[in-house]
Amino acid sequence: MNRLLRLLPLAMCAVLLDAGAQDKPPPPPTYRSVGPDGKVTYSDRIPTDSQMHTRELGKTSTAPLLAPASGPFDLRPSSKPTTASPPTGEGQTPAVDIGGRPFPPGLPDAVLTVLVHQFFVQSLVETCGRQRPVFLERYQASVRNWRDRNADVLSLSNRVTFSRFTGVQRDILRASARQRLATVMPPPDASDAEREAWCDRMNTDLVTRRFELVGDMRIAPLLLLEQP
Repeated sequence: MNRLLRLLPLAMCAVLLDAGAQDKPPPPPTYRSVGPDGKVTYSDRIPTDSQMHTRELGKTSTAPLLAPASGPFDLRPSSKPTTASPPTGEGQTPAVDIGGRPFPPGLPDAVLTVLVHQFFVQSLVETCGRQRPVFLERYQASVRNWRDRNADVLSLSNRVTFSRFTGVQRDILRASARQRLATVMPPPDASDAEREAWCDRMNTDLVTRRFELVGDMRIAPLLLLEQP
């Protein structure tokens, strides 16, 4: 008992020291800034000059999953493959898949291309079916035939999406696909006549195979995953 009493002050000191260490504020961050002339400076404060490129040392961020949009989305097949990944800035690490591996160049954008087309055909049925219900079966048949023709690509893309992308990354893909889909849909203030013309034009292009995924080189990184 006496021995325990002698050890009690030491234990209390250890507790107090630990509490003091926890209350100690963390050291201030250090920022590395590069000016327009290339001069590098270090400071514990973020510069107010908007021309300075600044990052916090010791802190990394993940590079964007997708390349930024360069204009309205084109539903027509492209002859140019998507092989480039979004640029990785200073202090950034490349985006990695669900297993922690960097994505093959162009893969996220290839999956996005497929997803935009999937959203488009579904939106065509919903939008045009409401606008011209008498032609609903025609629209449904066009979309069904498109899905049958592109079934292998759609199946592959769905498998890759759930096997390589995290839940957060899938949310990013869906949100980006909706944003890019909006660039090909009728504007919210379009008149009934404009919506009907859009429906006729898009359905004709779908039937005449102008929106095929098969042969679209933008999805080449996706198809390469199937190569032995």
